Amino acid sequence: LLHRNDCQEARGFYTYDAFLAAAAAFPAFGTTGSTETRKREVAAFFGQTSHETTGGWPTAPDGPYAWGYCF
Repeated sequence: LLHRNDCQEARGFYTYDAFLAAAAAFPAFGTTGSTETRKREVAAFFGQTSHETTGGWPTAPDGPYAWGYCF
């Protein structure tokens, strides 16, 4: 989430504490299966949601997909 605070719309919105609070609403998230399965589930979540919320453009610094969680 390299540039999450570089976008005015998202600045300060995505915090570790906010993530923990949201995850607490879904107690099975990232807690079911082997350690490898749990890590894959969390990685897939961040991969999908950061892709869907990217505000990147073709020539964006660090590439267009480094701007996930902007919108």
